[in-house]
Amino acid sequence: MNTKRKISLMLVLADVLIIVMVVVIKSNSTVQVKAKNTVAAANVLVKSDDALDTYKDNEIEEYITEKKEEERIRVEEEKKKEEEAAQALAEQSRVIANNAAIDANQNNMPNAPIPDTSYSDVASYAVQFVGNPYVYGGTSLTDGADCSGFVQSVYANFGVSLPRTAPAQSTVGYSVPVDQIQAGDIISYGYNGNVSHSALYIGDNTIVHASTPALGIRTDSMYIMPIVSVRRVAE
Repeated sequence: MNTKRKISLMLVLADVLIIVMVVVIKSNSTVQVKAKNTVAAANVLVKSDDALDTYKDNEIEEYITEKKEEERIRVEEEKKKEEEAAQALAEQSRVIANNAAIDANQNNMPNAPIPDTSYSDVASYAVQFVGNPYVYGGTSLTDGADCSGFVQSVYANFGVSLPRTAPAQSTVGYSVPVDQIQAGDIISYGYNGNVSHSALYIGDNTIVHASTPALGIRTDSMYIMPIVSVRRVAE
């Protein structure tokens, strides 16, 4: 083989070697790129999982905080209701105790007869206050009274002292049969024999009474509630 041909063959081999090296280098680059991309993708997934865990933790924390706030508000509302109920009960107890004291004092005094007055005068006097307000615990014929306060104040105008409460008023004077009722008699109402309301009979099966906060002092049929007793204070 002559020298010229040897040189040509060496050049060809050198070219082949260079091509092989280029291919290897490119292959390695591709592998490296793919490896880098795989690592980056893995990092993204890890970061995504971390972000998801953080989101879940935040959601759970917000839910717990919200439930704690709801429970705090519920406890405060219940406490407020209990305090209001206790105050209302204390006020009711105070009124009952006050009325009981009044009854005790008045029960020690004999009922005075109506001086020179007929029962029709009591009824006529009572109906003047129709339209005035009902006020629980009140005894004012003009500014407001409850049922027993109304009856008590009407009779007080004629010099007759009556107990303050409806149950106590159902024991004054003497009992009268319903079919013998007269204007001015006191009708006591209630259920199961328990008196809860007082009214004054004015004739024609009609009463005048302090009805309710919504209705005030008004006239009604005498049969609005079960009648427990009819009492006549004096002849």
